Amino acid sequence: MKQIEKLEIVNPNHAWVMAEFELLYAEWKEWELSVAQIVDQPYDTSSQAEVYADGEDNMHKHAVLQAKTLTFLNNNIKGHGFIEGFDGKAIDRRDLRLKIRVKHRLQQLEMLRASLKYAKVPEAYWKQKGKELLESVAKKTGDSAIEVAASYLKNPFSSGTTKE
Repeated sequence: MKQIEKLEIVNPNHAWVMAEFELLYAEWKEWELSVAQIVDQPYDTSSQAEVYADGEDNMHKHAVLQAKTLTFLNNNIKGHGFIEGFDGKAIDRRDLRLKIRVKHRLQQLEMLRASLKYAKVPEAYWKQKGKELLESVAKKTGDSAIEVAASYLKNPFSSGTTKE
């Protein structure tokens, strides 16, 4: 079995990374719906012209979405290498129909999506959360300060706000 690199969110703005990933994921889901509307035509793998059976514009749009996704992942998430492709091999072979390519890409993004809540986060994230905790506790006294601290400890990925 291939050993994979540890999954880590390298951008200290954890909330932004998660929100942006969800936007990309939604874009892939929309793309899946669009690709499902492409009318299947007979497909001859021996003909180079048939590579564009899904339409040259659709192939271009797919390539742009792939590039955008890979750029985001490379800049913000370390260890996403278990998502194969983006290299013209496997599911990204240009002789595969878009329905197949998009289906498999979504499966891989769903695996990443499920794994992200267990990913390591950078030290800067924890320092920021510590700063937020100290600021929140400093505004409180006695038992309410303890409640704020307990809330942070229970859910370190929350926004840091507590009910007053």
